[in-house]
Amino acid sequence: MDAMSSSFEPATRELVLTRIFDAPRRLVFRAWTQPEHVAQWWGPHEFTNPVCELDVRASGAIRIDMRGPDGTVHPMTGIYREVVEPERLVFTSAALDGSGRPLFEVLHTVTFAERGGRTTVRVQSRVLMTTPAGAPYLAGMEAGWSQSLERLGEHLVSTRGTSGGVMIAGTDRVASTADREIVISRDFDAPRELVWEAWTTPEHVVQWWGPRGFTTTIETMDVRPGGVWKHVMHGPDGTDYPNKSMFTEVVKAERIAYSHGGGRTGARGVSFEATWTFDALDRGATSVTLRQIFRTAKERDRIVKEYGAIEGGRQTLERLDEHLRTVAGSTPAVGSGRDFVITRVLDAPRELVFKAWTQPERMREWWGPKGFSMLSLKLDLRPGGTLHYGMRAPNGSEMWGKFVYREIAAPERIVFVNSFSDEKGGLTRHPLSPSWPREILTTLTFTEHEGKTTLRLQGRPMNATEEERKVFEAGFTSMQQGFGGTLDQLAAYLAKA
Repeated sequence: MDAMSSSFEPATRELVLTRIFDAPRRLVFRAWTQPEHVAQWWGPHEFTNPVCELDVRASGAIRIDMRGPDGTVHPMTGIYREVVEPERLVFTSAALDGSGRPLFEVLHTVTFAERGGRTTVRVQSRVLMTTPAGAPYLAGMEAGWSQSLERLGEHLVSTRGTSGGVMIAGTDRVASTADREIVISRDFDAPRELVWEAWTTPEHVVQWWGPRGFTTTIETMDVRPGGVWKHVMHGPDGTDYPNKSMFTEVVKAERIAYSHGGGRTGARGVSFEATWTFDALDRGATSVTLRQIFRTAKERDRIVKEYGAIEGGRQTLERLDEHLRTVAGSTPAVGSGRDFVITRVLDAPRELVFKAWTQPERMREWWGPKGFSMLSLKLDLRPGGTLHYGMRAPNGSEMWGKFVYREIAAPERIVFVNSFSDEKGGLTRHPLSPSWPREILTTLTFTEHEGKTTLRLQGRPMNATEEERKVFEAGFTSMQQGFGGTLDQLAAYLAKA
């Protein structure tokens, strides 16, 4: 189990992340310094590292080639400046362009502190040098490090002695299950009792179970050892996935284990052993870890390929997070009140959907409410850059809007501040609602599975008064309709693009 915090200060170009791993310091340090370990977790989700060469000593060289999901190789080099086992690592890293020249250079300081068998890792990254071509990489630095540390947590769970293996009766040997298991973890800003209730109460479960676009019908859910859970998941394309599980262990607010069988109607079935653990963290938060163990590594790989099991698991935990925020009335990190969230599964690859949001000639074709025509759209796609646009309503009136980009991680994520504007690009109030928040922090995520892309839009008022937050939340229904119409136009554009 692990917990994480992070902060990123654009003005000083410094990033700090802290994560707590349920593993001793020497094991965590080895995972950072032995190439066979580093290659298993370094880089964002779905990246691999065909080359991982580490000379772990002061002035020793680092060479890692990261291969993205699309097959593109991203070479990286670095130099160790300080190695104090098992307490501290200081090293530089630089991404290289096609000619082998550095696009940027970052100095990383990583410290390891152990308490009660758990290890707190603190990563401090400071930008030493950058080029214009390096800006998009640095914009995604926080997301990249966060995903790397998630992968490190999963790797540590799968490699840590008996917690990542199964004891063979009559021997002292541990049979590793790492090659036939899936491990996914997430922290929730909600107390453990509430998370447990959301997992074990059918009326809660149907609100979040399954990947985005799925719904669930529960026939029975008897949460006790020997109890049966029967449910049908309904995919966004209408396909049904009947499932039946038997609970084998239930420790209230701590642990659930069950044997699972199910799969797509008319297709080869799916079976595995699943364990969910719930750990209370500081500040009233909860860390949840899902471990699924399959009969063979081949079976595990089949489920990952045919069902998108890893991404589906992440999306399921994301939906649980959103449900908990709705139930508890909490928000992530900043502000108070509820966030506005809308998702849409688009029948187009992620690269194309991302381009539709980031290329002005494409965005002009679909952006805005139904019935509006585009007057002007100017886009400067970079952190600190802006999108400024004007539209004409069916009644002839004009409406202007503005984005100020904070983060661009192609093709996965865009973060921007959304506001109403005027023809000169100023900041204005909502033309029909003076109490509407002036600025909305908006996060777009793009997730691809089997050629389709799940788009998620999350909006949160910034620096809003209590009245403005209430007006914002009261507008959720109309926002669903408005954004729904806009996303209908995006889907129609993508169908012919």
